[in-house]
Amino acid sequence: MKKIISVFALAALISACSDNQENSTENLSTQEALESGEVVVVAPQIDIDFENKQYSYTLNQIETGCDKGNDAVCAIDLTLKCTLNPKFSECDPKKMPKFVFMEDESLGRPTELTFEILKIKPIDVNTAEIYTKGTCNGNWFGLCNGNIIYVLSNKSENWVVKDIYALQSF
Repeated sequence: MKKIISVFALAALISACSDNQENSTENLSTQEALESGEVVVVAPQIDIDFENKQYSYTLNQIETGCDKGNDAVCAIDLTLKCTLNPKFSECDPKKMPKFVFMEDESLGRPTELTFEILKIKPIDVNTAEIYTKGTCNGNWFGLCNGNIIYVLSNKSENWVVKDIYALQSF
């Protein structure tokens, strides 16, 4: 019986010490945390003024370039232009998911799209999720009507769309 109590006492002591250790590193600066061996996750800096802004696209009126004022929004802009027309001059398969370039009439590629940004969720220094609400006049894998998440990756100081998800709600 004494051995069992000793084991529980030792476990409680170790637990108490580890909680104190965790709390002692919570208030360190980034530099101090790195020096102490802590893993530090830095969120990407995506400054987008997106409140009450809706972006619209029409197949016959796709324009080159991006005037959206932010590289992350321009990455989504390019993906949507390429969704409308995968042969658009600026479309590059290295900058978006490969399925954007699929050419199958049964997929219901849209000719009109709109989207608005609802939320930005940084994942790490090179990854972010941008939550949007979109509409389109096609089916397109179910990735243009409703709640759409664009997963962006920062490659060589440029944001690219790495993946696209649809959710019923978020």
